Amino acid sequence: MSDTESLAGGPVMTNAPDAPVQQHSSSSTTTTYTPTTEASLISPTSALQYAAANYPRRAHRKSRTGCPTCKARKIKCDERHPACLNCISHGVECPFLTMKPSVPSRSSTKTAKPRSSASTGAASSQSQSQSQSQSQPSSSRPSPSLQIPNSPSPAPSPASLGDPDLPLLELELLHNFTVLTYSTLAADAQVGDFWRVTVVQIGLRCDYIMRAVLGVSALHLAYHRPERRDFYTAQGIEFHRRASRSATRFIGPDIEGDDVVNLFIFSMLTIYFALASPRRSLADGSFFIGEAGFPDWAFLLNGAKSLSHVLGDRGHQTLLAPFLAYGAGRWNATRAGDDREEKPALLLAELRQHVTESVQEPDLLVTYTHALDELEIALVARQDPLAPRDVLDAMLWLWAVADSLVPLLKVPRQEAVAIFAHFCILLKHHESVWWLQGWGDHLISRAYEILDEEHRPWIGWPIREMGWVAPG
Repeated sequence: MSDTESLAGGPVMTNAPDAPVQQHSSSSTTTTYTPTTEASLISPTSALQYAAANYPRRAHRKSRTGCPTCKARKIKCDERHPACLNCISHGVECPFLTMKPSVPSRSSTKTAKPRSSASTGAASSQSQSQSQSQSQPSSSRPSPSLQIPNSPSPAPSPASLGDPDLPLLELELLHNFTVLTYSTLAADAQVGDFWRVTVVQIGLRCDYIMRAVLGVSALHLAYHRPERRDFYTAQGIEFHRRASRSATRFIGPDIEGDDVVNLFIFSMLTIYFALASPRRSLADGSFFIGEAGFPDWAFLLNGAKSLSHVLGDRGHQTLLAPFLAYGAGRWNATRAGDDREEKPALLLAELRQHVTESVQEPDLLVTYTHALDELEIALVARQDPLAPRDVLDAMLWLWAVADSLVPLLKVPRQEAVAIFAHFCILLKHHESVWWLQGWGDHLISRAYEILDEEHRPWIGWPIREMGWVAPG
């Protein structure tokens, strides 16, 4: 996989939530978005089908202004903008995205004809009545909706939450990210502030980062609000699809400066997004890589690692400094200042013996030995009761072998799958984090399915350590 391919992550964008539509004699204005070229690694089709299959059908009034796709399929369109839910659920581009805003008709802008004296008097009386009512306390009457003469649509009341021009869903997701989600992405306070403040500020001038942020936040709400899980999941997937389309334009062999920083942040958000995405086994297997059955996030780290190489030491002088410094600190903390070298490598001794006896290629044996050495360090650190628990420690091993062992999972090589199955112990150890829950059991079951009868006994220890029960 090339570096550019590994960054193209899953997908994104979103709709506004359910809101009452204000009716007016003239046409309302429709916000349009220009689609960009799409190239995605994470295919969200399965999750979109899952969301569509679980949306309950509701009674609707007949619509005459639905999108052309819904009309052609003779189904009810919810008329949401910038894209209707039916198009999102079926993974197609909604025609609303490319339709031009409606223009008010000339009849709505013509000068009103003079009214009769009777009607003028009635209007004067009504005006006096309104001025008297305005002198009363506002709590005793509802707020009137403000009307702008000759306007194509009524101006929304400040207190109205049904304003279709107010992006309530985006505001809800951004609020959730800056209040709750950010704190689940890292245990360190400075790294938390990096996600909460720095990344959001960058997102204000980089559309694909903001959409990736909203996509992760949507999946966070989907996890905690099961009654609306399908809705938030579909929205999060559409947000990330849009982000991937936009980010792809900046991926190339000569990327530099702010683009490298932005793409690195996007690649990390994509990994969180892929980890938090639905992992239910679906018929098309679109959340897995080929026949290997391993998730996209296991391969996406290679893209982030390639970008870190492009940055080099300069990365510590960029806005990424808190994130990179903390990662380097956790890496060094597990490798210095203890007597680990004096301890016998017993945790993976049996697996090492199996690998040494079965692998004949020297280069391949070097790759496996390096992966086992790094995994041994992480597993030993897990047993230290005084060591602070940080989910980043689990991902450090994957980072170390992202460009060596991980590509062998695509083949898949039986030895590589057996080593990766032992990594599931670390995932299980850190699964208190919402976006990591269930991955340990899920991947050990996938490894068990992939391994043949000769190699299944190699993963006996992780199966016992995790308490996973193999199928009968």
